[in-house]
Amino acid sequence: MHLTPSLPPSLLLLLWTSLSLHPPAAAAAAKPQNAILLSDVQSLTLRGGGAQTKHRRVSAVPQLRCVSPPAICRLHEIDVMRCANQGSGYDAQDIQWSCTASLPPELKLGSTDVLCEGYSSPDDPYVLKGSCGVEYRLLLTDTGEAKFPDIAKTGGAEKKTMSEKIAAALFGVVFALVCMIMIYSACVNARNAPNAPRRPRDNRWGGGGGGGFDPGFGPGGGGDDWNDPPPPYPGPKYSSTTGNQGWRPGFWTGAATGAAAGYAAGNRRSGQSSSYESRAGPSSSSQSTSSARYEGTGFGSTSRR
Repeated sequence: MHLTPSLPPSLLLLLWTSLSLHPPAAAAAAKPQNAILLSDVQSLTLRGGGAQTKHRRVSAVPQLRCVSPPAICRLHEIDVMRCANQGSGYDAQDIQWSCTASLPPELKLGSTDVLCEGYSSPDDPYVLKGSCGVEYRLLLTDTGEAKFPDIAKTGGAEKKTMSEKIAAALFGVVFALVCMIMIYSACVNARNAPNAPRRPRDNRWGGGGGGGFDPGFGPGGGGDDWNDPPPPYPGPKYSSTTGNQGWRPGFWTGAATGAAAGYAAGNRRSGQSSSYESRAGPSSSSQSTSSARYEGTGFGSTSRR
């Protein structure tokens, strides 16, 4: 006979508690390898130049994105930024970051917020590896404000000047005036134009419109003089210049149209020039930062998409 030794109740309770608090390795390995807790990430290295994050649920985003006004962002593009985990905030996965990048003396880093893709949802504490990017702000230093007073005055926002607003309003008025003149002239000429062209008549046969025989229009209508010369009929007797001509633009219509077209062409050239400068960035040395560099630091928190 073999006797099975029994475990003391206290030992059984300890074993059950241990299994409940520490699940088997198979259960712990259920999370995919490309999912990670941000609290386990000690540092991030992000790159500019159009480099994109990895993605799974949503679209990829730039690893580095400047969220300052465009005039400031164009002054300098960050090539590499390194962010370090500075511990958690209100919960274990609300990681705070300090980020550093090489900057010219005219600029400094403001906020540097890390944005990552939640693995299964925006609320998932696990994030997809390689999905983190940084949205950063650039600010002018005292040196930058002295070198770029226009940007400092507007905060970097691209606003239309008062002269541009006035010119745009005048163009709208001129354009409306041209349209009104053209419509009015067309209506007046259409009203004055004859319904059908008429041949001049001679009353030598019909006696002044009385009861003369008109082979084409019946009695009393005044007949055509078969001895009249064929059209066109020369001389003032047969002239009907006003009635037969269609609408033609007058002097003021032409002047207004020319002014509108000239302004539109100039405004288009100005817009194309501004658009080109916007794509190409600063075109003169006065809008360029110096070649000197220093390590700027910014701070931010974490968000998920």
